[in-house]
Amino acid sequence: MSGKVAIVTGGGQGLGRGIAIALSEAGFRVAVLGRTLSKLETTAELCPGECLPVACDLIDPDQVRAAFAKVIEAYGRLDVLVNNAASYAAFDLTEARDEQIVDVVTQSLIAPMFCSRQAVIEMRKVGGGDIVNISTQSVLTPQPTMIVYSAAKGGLDVFAQGLRNEFRTENIRVLTVQVGVVSNSTLDTADPEGAAKYMAGLQRAGLEKAFVFPGSTPADIAASIVHAVTAPRNTVIEDIVIRGFEGPEG
Repeated sequence: MSGKVAIVTGGGQGLGRGIAIALSEAGFRVAVLGRTLSKLETTAELCPGECLPVACDLIDPDQVRAAFAKVIEAYGRLDVLVNNAASYAAFDLTEARDEQIVDVVTQSLIAPMFCSRQAVIEMRKVGGGDIVNISTQSVLTPQPTMIVYSAAKGGLDVFAQGLRNEFRTENIRVLTVQVGVVSNSTLDTADPEGAAKYMAGLQRAGLEKAFVFPGSTPADIAASIVHAVTAPRNTVIEDIVIRGFEGPEG
């Protein structure tokens, strides 16, 4: 993958950081986009290869254009986009503030649309590429306190199908990765009150046994993504469903 370039949104922490590191280890030159420059710089320091931190508010289309232009100026091309950034705060719908609902939808659905638009423009110049959308298994059974997030990610899954149909003939592959529980989730660390509401909501709905799985590590999820985007161009992996697994030995 020497010379190829990948952008990872939400690359300053958690899963996004794990994906950026894995792509760098695979030989990609990586750019990480997100709101907090200091977190992005930490990710860049952890990557073994070139990694460009670019502070950007992904819900602002002008900032997205500027961020992609900065990556192209630095690296000259774009081969992979990973739409990882999202907002998944847990809240009861009737108690939600207007801005909470808008933030979840814009961060989880509109921002990936803005980024994908710019990615297609750049990938056309190099004859193709890969767009990876990080989704959630909760699109199959939307969970209490997370229904806005699930709805936004459901829209992202439909958007991915449309991208495949519209740009298949341009050698642009689109992968949807539905993840389950992620170890050390930012929901647990940044919003412990929301995490407690989430668990209480699962219990009220009788869903705690259906959705409380061992957590997948960011590195494990990232390995699947690297496998998909480095597959031969005559092969396409369109959907991955991944969650932690405990064998008989635990």
